[in-house]
Amino acid sequence: MDAIKKKMQAMKLEKDNALDRAKHNEQLAKDSNLRAEKAEEEARALQKKIQTIENDLDQTQEQLMQVNAKLEEKEKALQNVSDRNRI
Repeated sequence: MDAIKKKMQAMKLEKDNALDRAKHNEQLAKDSNLRAEKAEEEARALQKKIQTIENDLDQTQEQLMQVNAKLEEKEKALQNVSDRNRI
């Protein structure tokens, strides 16, 4: 009879320990999921920032091309004026 009681107490202790470990693991899983969600949110924000910067870069490159074209036109005009003044 004592052996049965001891066995039951041991089994109850094992059950309690298992439940404690399960609670602990569930909390760890919740914490991990929360960190993962935050990381995904941060990644989305960074992706949006990258897209904005890429768009700004495209616009700036287009403006640079336009300004360079105008500069070339002005240099050609200046060269033509210089050539006329030499003659």
